[in-house]
Parts: sequence; C-alpha cells; structure tokens
Amino acid sequence: MSERAQKRLTLLGPESVGKTILGERLAKRFDTRLVREYGRTFDEKIMQPRYKHGKGWREDDLINIAETHTAMRAALSPLAGPLLIEDTDALMTAVWAEYLLNAPSVKIEAMARRSLADHYLLLTPETPWTDDGVRYAGKQEEREWFFNAAKKRLDAWKASYTIISGADWDDRERQAVSVAERMVKQF
Repeated sequence: MSERAQKRLTLLGPESVGKTILGERLAKRFDTRLVREYGRTFDEKIMQPRYKHGKGWREDDLINIAETHTAMRAALSPLAGPLLIEDTDALMTAVWAEYLLNAPSVKIEAMARRSLADHYLLLTPETPWTDDGVRYAGKQEEREWFFNAAKKRLDAWKASYTIISGADWDDRERQAVSVAERMVKQF
C-alpha cells in the first residue's frame, strides 16, 4: 500500500477450527478483503487427483503454495481497507511442510519469518473435527501438534498473536472481533 497504512490479521491453527468462516465474517464485518487459503485449493486440484491424503508432497509443492499465497496477498492488499484478513500464510505452510515432509523446510521457514503478519489469531482445537473429504489430520493429538507447532514458531519469531479458544463458535468470533477492533482503532 502506498499512501495508507494497513495491518495484516492472519488466522492460524489446525484443520476444522473455523479459520475460513471466521476470516469471511471478519472481512465482511470490517468491510475488507480476505486472502483465502491457497493450500486447500492446491491440494484439491493438484494433489488429491493423483495421491491419497497426505501422500506425494514435495517441498516444491509447499513453496508453490507459500509463494502463491504471498502473490494473492499482494493482489488483494490495494483493494482492502486498513485491515487485511488472511486465512493462513507462509507460517502455517511451514507447519504443514514439517508435518507432510517429516522435517521442517528451511526455505519455507525463512519465507515465513520474512513475511510475518502484524498480528495472528491462533485458534485452538477444542472444536469438533469435520471430515469434509479434503482434511488429513483429524486425530486430537494431530490437531494439538498443529496448534503447538504454530505457537512454537510464533513464540520463537516473537510474532504478535492472540489465542482464540473455546468450543463455542460465537464466543470465538467475539474474541476475534475484539482483536480486530483494537487493530483498527490504532489507525
């Protein structure tokens, strides 16, 4: 953005914790744009027609996801207001890389550290997991691993974040709206 300030608010967390719906609601409430999760689209269109859930992934696939998400953010940023909402970013792609490749990706970790959002909402896994045919990690210990892997990076990289918790969807939304309102008031 050239003449106006803008803050990025990015949602992170395990599958099926409400990131997409919450991102849509925040974007609507704050009359701004939502950068949608590209990893899911890539998985549905590229990976799943060729492989079973979680199989066949290469580091280059995940780099493609992180780079495409960054390009989507750059395209939507000028169309957004003072707050740009993101349904994940390279940090969550780094978590997925570690999960799918059984080791962290140095390249994706570096991309994520260079492009940290202004603030993150890290959603906890108390919500019920829904198998929609695309999701991989429905066991509670996997969901907790994703949450902890994201939190570990946020802490290590000294990123600003708020944990959104509880199983009640409306309460989660209230928590997220409160954070977004504080961000907007800073302008």
